[in-house]
Amino acid sequence: MEAKTKTEMFRNMSDEMKRENMAAEQRMVHRIQRIMMECHREKMEAVEKAREEERQIAQDLLEAQRSKAMEELVSTGASIIKDQRMNFNQIIREKEHEMNIYYGIAQKQKQEEAQEVLQEAEKTHQATLGNVMDKLVNTQGELLSTVNQLGIMTNWKDFLEEELQETRAAFQKYIDYTFPQLSPGQADFIMPERRKTPSNLLMDNEATLE
Repeated sequence: MEAKTKTEMFRNMSDEMKRENMAAEQRMVHRIQRIMMECHREKMEAVEKAREEERQIAQDLLEAQRSKAMEELVSTGASIIKDQRMNFNQIIREKEHEMNIYYGIAQKQKQEEAQEVLQEAEKTHQATLGNVMDKLVNTQGELLSTVNQLGIMTNWKDFLEEELQETRAAFQKYIDYTFPQLSPGQADFIMPERRKTPSNLLMDNEATLE
């Protein structure tokens, strides 16, 4: 009976130990699972953190590359603009030089044309002046000839007038000698009456005097 009791007691103790071992194993399993879960969570957090850091680093690198690219682009654009501006200024200077050359040529042509016009006008003026001088000389010669003719005619007129006066005086003496009984003035009817100078001759004489 005592042996049976001991056996029962050992069995109970063995069962109790088994239960405790199983409970301990379960607790160990739970603890290991919890530790594994915590490790997994920490691992995932570390991975996420590493990925975030990698993304940040990649973004920083991308921003740096973008900034560098923009700087290079701006620098290149400024250099291109500067080169284009220099080329544009060079083109402007060349065009101004060409325009100055064309303007000088045009100005020279205008001066030559103006000089030709002036020379032609001078030739025309000289020719006209020569014609006028020739006409003036001819007119002066004609005037001198007319004056000479008028002088000759005036001399003839004076000569004829003087001869007529002498003839009338001689005739008057003849009448006075032939008719001594007549008083002075009574024999005037015998003398021919002096004619009046025609009006056209008076006008010609006045025009000649003027």
